[in-house]
Amino acid sequence: MPPIAFFWKRSCVLLIAASAAGCGHVPLTSLPKLSRIDFKTTDLADLRSGVSLPAEIRPLPDGVVMTITVNARDGGRHERSATLQEVRDPAELATLPVVATPGRRFAVYRLKPADAALLSAFRQERILMPDGKHNPGTLSIKVHKVCRTSELGAKPIPMTSYLKTSETQDYVMLTRDLDLREVLKETDPKAELADLIPPCAPPELSAPRPGS
Repeated sequence: MPPIAFFWKRSCVLLIAASAAGCGHVPLTSLPKLSRIDFKTTDLADLRSGVSLPAEIRPLPDGVVMTITVNARDGGRHERSATLQEVRDPAELATLPVVATPGRRFAVYRLKPADAALLSAFRQERILMPDGKHNPGTLSIKVHKVCRTSELGAKPIPMTSYLKTSETQDYVMLTRDLDLREVLKETDPKAELADLIPPCAPPELSAPRPGS
């Protein structure tokens, strides 16, 4: 699945998309808010990734991953990843923006506190050089494991993504109705979509209690 990725260099932050088609889906009105974000210092514990997908497409529990990659100027590549968890706190969910549309589901993901601390320490250790300059790197959020509850058919599979950070304070749209069908064709033209998005496993039934 296509990643949402950011590139840091000096103090600027530039959005990079998974493909040329994806770039055209970033709303121009989002760019001023995105320009406030500095991924060298943003609070990873506050970072939220929102995804709106057709109701029949579901990210798997371990299907959303954040990766920080640092390419050292003196050579070498350093990378750390962590799985994001879906936000289920009623208090936080009550404050989410109303972005749901008929037939779609909006879900929000965050780092576990321990993972946010580990990635923050890794970022701090790897990006700053002894001369005070910063190593270049990327922070990406990738939805790489999803399933479906029904047949896909031939219609588009639109994904709209959002990002909230300690700088933006609210959800900023990154991509609007990016068709996953077209993106997947670009990344792997020979793969069957039904294989890339398999059927969801049926929910497990709780075992009956003794005597019930």
